[in-house]
Amino acid sequence: MVDGIGAVLSSVIFVIVFLMISFHLLHETAAALIGAVSIFLITYVGGTYNQDLELLTFEDAMLVIDWNVIFLIMGMMIFMAILSETNAFKWLAFRLYQGAKGNAWAISAGLILLTGFTSAFLNDVTAILLLVPLSIQIASAIGLNPLAIVIPEVLASNIGGSATLIGDPPSTIVGSHLGISFGDYLANMAPVALLCMIALLIMNWFQYKTTYADTKRKVSDTLTQQLASDARITNRSTLIKALVVAVFTFVGFFISDSFNHMPPGVVALSGAAFLIVWVRPDMHRMLHEVDWTTLLFFIGLFIVVGAMESTGAIAWIASRIYIFAGDSLDRAAMLITWVSGIASGIVANIPFTVAALPIADYLTANISGGLESRIIYWGLILGADLGGNATYLGSAPNIVALGLLSQAGIRMTFARFAKDGVPVTLVTLIIATIYLLVRY
Repeated sequence: MVDGIGAVLSSVIFVIVFLMISFHLLHETAAALIGAVSIFLITYVGGTYNQDLELLTFEDAMLVIDWNVIFLIMGMMIFMAILSETNAFKWLAFRLYQGAKGNAWAISAGLILLTGFTSAFLNDVTAILLLVPLSIQIASAIGLNPLAIVIPEVLASNIGGSATLIGDPPSTIVGSHLGISFGDYLANMAPVALLCMIALLIMNWFQYKTTYADTKRKVSDTLTQQLASDARITNRSTLIKALVVAVFTFVGFFISDSFNHMPPGVVALSGAAFLIVWVRPDMHRMLHEVDWTTLLFFIGLFIVVGAMESTGAIAWIASRIYIFAGDSLDRAAMLITWVSGIASGIVANIPFTVAALPIADYLTANISGGLESRIIYWGLILGADLGGNATYLGSAPNIVALGLLSQAGIRMTFARFAKDGVPVTLVTLIIATIYLLVRY
């Protein structure tokens, strides 16, 4: 039993918010904000009469919010809002389609790799928003079931997102918490992400080889013309400017540690600001494209989890896991990898990661060798990112893809997604486990 009424209340609020988010009982941002407001009201109203009800003050809340994460995501959103107006990714996807000349496997493999790469460097949700609508059109043009492309793309987005600090929210949250540089993160996580991507391609071939073989070789001329029309570069000047700024921004990610450990959020926001000044976009339209609801969601979630940490609830949970893991760093790392993987397949991986991070802190600090290797943090990242592939409840890209398919009149059931997602999740988690044990 958790000691203290404050710890109990903060835990109950988190569980309620967690369930509302994971099972879509309420919009995730609304749920997180209600949780944050509940924390403040109990602290200021209840705390007036009982000091034990002071869960988290407003001043302390500003300290528990990871502003580096907020500004990093904001900067990348602004960048993508400007770049998306050029149709660059639609153009690239259409060129893949043309190069494959109707070969369904080649088209699918090309789109999987493009999605994984885009998710690594431009955020996984953005990759899905840019590529899935066009992928549905391409599948229709060659007579292929769209799910045979879209589901592997979603799986690739979560795998690719684990490769870099900016690819997937769990990666950004943990990486920012560690204060690790873009280059160091890439060196640790890119190799295992590449291995998992190769595994996905191989499994995709075996899962869909009959479907690929049955695909009609004669493409629809009407749909091909529509694809070509949709995939034209609309603003070459903006595209060139965006690519130039992108190069400098990514160089900045690698060298930022040399400048008084400049946070990645500062680099991303600087790149976005320079791009705005150079391109001079319609600010109202551009800011409308930024997903402010996601940023508010993160802020609310940090406050709710911060209250659990402040009241001692997180420390209590971490101590129970520590008892189970004993003094074995490998056992603790495997435990957090697989618990994260299984949990992220059932519930949303973002709130799980935020809640599990203080637990990883506790285990790392109390088990010999944890601080040097950081294996527990790497396990948390891989478990949350890869586990999100098991079901369409697991991560944001899955839900976004589900909505895009629904808009196109295509139904994807829970069981249909899990049929592809669960085997890929198990295989990639096994790869991640071996990688962690061998490397660290």
